[in-house]
Amino acid sequence: MKKRGILFFADRLPPLSGGMEMHGGYFIDYFKDHLQFPLLDVVSKDKDGRDTLVFKETGEAINYHHFNPEIVFFNSGRWIEELEEIRNQFPNALFLYRTGGNEILKAPLVKNHILDHFLRQRYWVKVLNQSIDVLITNSVYTESRLRDLGITCSFFRSVGGVNSEALKSGKKKVSSPLRIFSAARFVPYKNHKLFLRIIKELVKIGFSLNVRLAGDGPLLDEVKAFAQEINLLGSVTFLGVLNNQKTCQEIANADVYIQLSGDVLTSVPGGRYIHSEGMGRSILEALTAGTFVIAGNSGALPEIVKGDKGILVDLFPEEQIVKVIAQTLQNLPSKGKFDPTYCWSHIFAQYKDLFRRESASCN
Repeated sequence: MKKRGILFFADRLPPLSGGMEMHGGYFIDYFKDHLQFPLLDVVSKDKDGRDTLVFKETGEAINYHHFNPEIVFFNSGRWIEELEEIRNQFPNALFLYRTGGNEILKAPLVKNHILDHFLRQRYWVKVLNQSIDVLITNSVYTESRLRDLGITCSFFRSVGGVNSEALKSGKKKVSSPLRIFSAARFVPYKNHKLFLRIIKELVKIGFSLNVRLAGDGPLLDEVKAFAQEINLLGSVTFLGVLNNQKTCQEIANADVYIQLSGDVLTSVPGGRYIHSEGMGRSILEALTAGTFVIAGNSGALPEIVKGDKGILVDLFPEEQIVKVIAQTLQNLPSKGKFDPTYCWSHIFAQYKDLFRRESASCN
């Protein structure tokens, strides 16, 4: 069995708790001592934006000639302006990039001062098409958006990435008051104010609710103030940032997981793009735990929230959202069965199949 070493580029890692960070942490744990696909090292960014090695940090500039990877895997678009140079360092390696899509559509640049957003997107597309062999995506929705942008490299879809062990031990009986949980950054497209307005109306018509919100973000203080303004602090608890283990415990013990993410037109220097839910890790965790999901009908969520595991709601008019959610809560189904479909071991098994197939075609 021929070994194929991996050089892994990870922008941010645990203890940060976003989807990219969790993927990076579990990827490292899984492949660090793998017999066929051993991890040679991890390249990350320090606080000043300089490349640094996680395993063999020396404080000096990285000398890529010390490495001979057969697989170069990017967990972030942070290296877009260095990507062609890195590709030239390893011309025979398989280059993979995992993306949720939003950062490519946003298309930020640091060194190249391109003022027009469309031209920045063109830059990203050109570099990815020239440098990446396979783009790993999380949904049909994401693939469609990126193809429409002009990306022509191969696509590979891998849906999931959850800590299944932490999601197995949730309670089975419905709580009183009803326990609702949501774990999402406080950013515009997560629609926290809409969520709280819906909760306010549900409380008005007689529902007894214990709403627990986890996460941080630029809108956190504004959302807290809004909850106070509409007299909801008796029903809503802001938990702050939770690590993934605690988040999974909250999800497993909730009666309902609610996340009203939408497609939000977002302004950036020189233009705008639609920021949306490429998949939603916390929703995948809820589906895994068997916790019923109520989610906004947007982005890629229709690909996973279906059947008896949850419902999608259109995000306007608000009166209709209240009506649909009220009917759902009045007839809430029993806790669903644990479903391991989206666990990390399945994701990495897919990766290994991809590594074998694509490495063979390169040789």
